Amino acid sequence: MRFADPQLFVLLALLPAVVWLRMARERRHGGAVLFSSLSLLPLRGPTWRETLRPALFGLRVAALVLLIVALARPQAVRAAEITAEGIDIAVMLDLSGSMEEGGFGQTRKIEAVKSVVHDFFGGLTSDRAALVVFAGEALTMAPLTLDHDALQRIVEPLDTGRFVGGGTAIGTGLAMGLNVLRESTARSRVAILLTDGQNNSGQITPLDATNAAKLLGVRVYTIGAIREQERRSGSIPVDEALLREMAEVTGGRYFPAYDPTALREIYDEIAQLERTRIGVRTEYAAYEDVMLPFLLAGTLLLLLEALFGLTLFRRSP
Repeated sequence: MRFADPQLFVLLALLPAVVWLRMARERRHGGAVLFSSLSLLPLRGPTWRETLRPALFGLRVAALVLLIVALARPQAVRAAEITAEGIDIAVMLDLSGSMEEGGFGQTRKIEAVKSVVHDFFGGLTSDRAALVVFAGEALTMAPLTLDHDALQRIVEPLDTGRFVGGGTAIGTGLAMGLNVLRESTARSRVAILLTDGQNNSGQITPLDATNAAKLLGVRVYTIGAIREQERRSGSIPVDEALLREMAEVTGGRYFPAYDPTALREIYDEIAQLERTRIGVRTEYAAYEDVMLPFLLAGTLLLLLEALFGLTLFRRSP
């Protein structure tokens, strides 16, 4: 048990003064009926009521103690476990012109990616996430944040017309994501990079950025967005060998995605992999107010004092 307002226990220091005042009052209290001589009264011992009457004041003191304890807000401490992944995730999306192509399932690649990433952000709880987009250059759309609703709103209007000029700067996109994660102190730092092409732009090579990720302890997961017709024809525009190497060097994995369903499963699998890797259970202490029993007990003692004072221990006039 703990107390939310322990400073209120200072009120207990007033109780000795209350007891002293009561005793001083009893000493000053004279008889209710005057006699010329005590010898005229029959000799007798104190009655049981007279013997127990001081207990009335004891009830009051006990009631005050209980009420002060209630004011200090006693709280029961309950240990529990919650899911607390402690993962910081940088999501990097390719917005080059080829992402406008259709045939990715029943929709365009950009629309499928936006839908999946939107839902991915919505499924996060205690993980922070950031969003980076890239084509011939890279841009941080959102730094690490727990405001997953804001991330979803940022994803919705994304389109391939954001960047002037063509090109796919995979190395620059990863480097921008690493810059977001650089100051992170999370137990797990993850970069998820999706592209549908090959690195043909930017001053930072993908492998240079990958080596930087390894030094920073950031695990890189790469996703290649490949249309089914490209897979069947064997003419795949994605540099799968490069994406696989980028992932393996940092301890991550490469995933080819051939349709929106597969893409959604990939993001879910990556999230699960990280939670399994670091563990998801964290102990915490929950505090529950238990002042009511003390308040009721103190009030009951005051009522008993009043009731007995008016009945069994009532003083004669």
